[in-house]
Amino acid sequence: MLVFLAVMVFSSGGGGGLRKNEFKSMTNARNICLACRQYAREHGGVYPPSLDTLFPQYLTDRPTLASPLNPAEPSGYIYSPPSPARTDSPDTIVLEDKFSPALAHERIVVYANGSARVLPMAAASP
Repeated sequence: MLVFLAVMVFSSGGGGGLRKNEFKSMTNARNICLACRQYAREHGGVYPPSLDTLFPQYLTDRPTLASPLNPAEPSGYIYSPPSPARTDSPDTIVLEDKFSPALAHERIVVYANGSARVLPMAAASP
């Protein structure tokens, strides 16, 4: 799975690849999204109301919620739980690193279907 993510990361960004912290942020966000998806499978398709709900059953390491782009901030991701009808949508953003725009005018996002991308600030769909 990590090889698949690496291929997807390096093929999706503009200009050749991601820096180490961007890649780590994307990996963290994707793991958080996978935990959200597991929660939803066990709760009738409803995503958790907050990321705190994932602890300790679905996630055990709270530092995962901190963005590697600003590790001093304990909450580094913007979470937007999808409606049950949109839980596998390839165009519904579930998580976004809230510090990525400040560094490169790009957005690190994870979609409801589990895919992750680096998008220019103006882009909102895969």
